[in-house]
Amino acid sequence: MIARFSRWILTLLIALVAVGMSLGSVAAAPAKPTRPNPANAGLTRAYKVEQDRLKFQDVRLKNAGQYAGRIDELIAKLKAKGQGTAALEQAVAVFRTEITNARAEWQAASATLAAHAGFDATGKVTNADQARATLKDAHGHMEQAHSIARGAYEKLHAVIVAYRKAHREVKEPAAPPQP
Repeated sequence: MIARFSRWILTLLIALVAVGMSLGSVAAAPAKPTRPNPANAGLTRAYKVEQDRLKFQDVRLKNAGQYAGRIDELIAKLKAKGQGTAALEQAVAVFRTEITNARAEWQAASATLAAHAGFDATGKVTNADQARATLKDAHGHMEQAHSIARGAYEKLHAVIVAYRKAHREVKEPAAPPQP
């Protein structure tokens, strides 16, 4: 009877060890890899798009400053010929002021993206709600900068066109791409 009892305990111990080993290997197995949240992937892409847009708008604003310089050169040539340029001078001054306002909006967008609330240093989402707010704020500033710069260009262009109609011999300087 003792032998039977010993065999039974030995069988039970072997079974427990076998079950314990299988549970241990299951616990040690690597967890299923988590798939990235598609919404977060979209926010990451949008963050990169806004950064690219920021760089592109910076180039356009610099080109707008160069365009104003070319208009200044035209004004100097016209003054040397004795022509009245008050309307052009005023239009260029307004253009520069508006481009400065657009640059301020650009700076706000740049600061928002540099703070990267909701994103880590590599641009991956750490907090989706903060990331959305960051993108919305930066996008709003970029839209405002675009709107201001485009309006300034259109106003200046209209003054140049009107001046050229009055003075057919004046050629308009090559315009930069639309801001």
